[in-house]
Amino acid sequence: MAVAILVLIVSSLLVKFLNISFFADIRNLALIVSLILAVAELIKIIVGSMQNDGIFKYFWSLYLADCIRKSLLNTMDINIVKNAPIIEVPAVEVEFSDDKIKVYVSKLAGMSDIDKVREDIDSSFRGKYKAYAVVEAIASINGVEFSFTLEDVGTDRTFIPKTINDLVKKPYFLTLQKGLTINLAKYPHMAVWGRTGSGKTTVLMNIIAQCFSNDTDLLFIDGKTEFSSFSIFYPSSKIVTDNADVLNLLKHVTATIMERQKIIADEVKRRKKLGLTGFDLGLKPIVVIGDEIGSIVAGMTAKEKKQFVAYLTQIVQKGRSVSVFLIVASQSPAVDVLPNGIRSQFSTKILLGSASGDIQRMAFDVEITDGDVARFQGYYIIGGTSVLPQKYFVPNLFKYGLADLQTFEKLYKHDFN
Repeated sequence: MAVAILVLIVSSLLVKFLNISFFADIRNLALIVSLILAVAELIKIIVGSMQNDGIFKYFWSLYLADCIRKSLLNTMDINIVKNAPIIEVPAVEVEFSDDKIKVYVSKLAGMSDIDKVREDIDSSFRGKYKAYAVVEAIASINGVEFSFTLEDVGTDRTFIPKTINDLVKKPYFLTLQKGLTINLAKYPHMAVWGRTGSGKTTVLMNIIAQCFSNDTDLLFIDGKTEFSSFSIFYPSSKIVTDNADVLNLLKHVTATIMERQKIIADEVKRRKKLGLTGFDLGLKPIVVIGDEIGSIVAGMTAKEKKQFVAYLTQIVQKGRSVSVFLIVASQSPAVDVLPNGIRSQFSTKILLGSASGDIQRMAFDVEITDGDVARFQGYYIIGGTSVLPQKYFVPNLFKYGLADLQTFEKLYKHDFN
């Protein structure tokens, strides 16, 4: 509409400037029409360049849209009008959005398989954007359009801190990989699943290091007794392994939640403002780290397991508003380790290494891929940010020697300036 209005304005100006009548001279009329079309095309390029962050990306968007249309035509994922020799190809629009690419495809009659269209789009990307793949596919509510989000899944996004200062973060914020930083207040609770050696402990180490840097109150349920070495500089009472100690620690956490609920309720009355959270009040975040939860559960009696699950349920359901968060690692996302009532509350879910379709569905409710996943890689999903899991790279604290106890002690004592 805006382009059409601009074209009419330019046409009027040209006619007035040239001081001619459209019907007086056919040659001048042809010239004006040519100029109008040229101006319209120029306006289209300018608008497209603004939408795609530059003229080069705009021309790439046109090229990629043409490739997608050809792919849809070649695979016959189109609508053939009955009783007429007409092949109707859907409209395709490609837009660049930050580091993502958006693709919009009009839905024609007979185009009901969104996964088939997704395959066509994946196969269409080439050249400098060949590493891009669909990470989200959505059918519009009104049924007239498919929208796809593509990301660069071929580029290594491993977070590799070079100095201790790279691990220093503000409270609540965690960098999980390059270009991926989350706010626990917005995306509370996290689960990391994967077989032995897939990198679960390394993911936790990265989180612990960042939490140490900003005085987050860390509480450890240490299923492998790996984090007990922190007791050299960290209160040993906050690192538990035995079943009785684990339950006592969680009981203390649930009591703290109740205390903080009262603090927030009083503040709501004082400020006369509903919806306040621990983040709004600047409460120090409390993060319960549970490593190898499966081994903890396996060693519990039925009564202990019931109490354990009850405490964790309170934490994941009530913790967010008072800045108490749960981050667990386990080999399996099966319900016999943690029931659905707890797993459904994890905003961030990470599955490392190769896994069967059943394991993938248990983790994400969808099957991701049939292929193998490289070591120290996997997939993640963050509630509300995407529909499909996206590629994940395990952080690397070892390359520059930041995985030792001295580094963690310096972070805890703020000796990093």
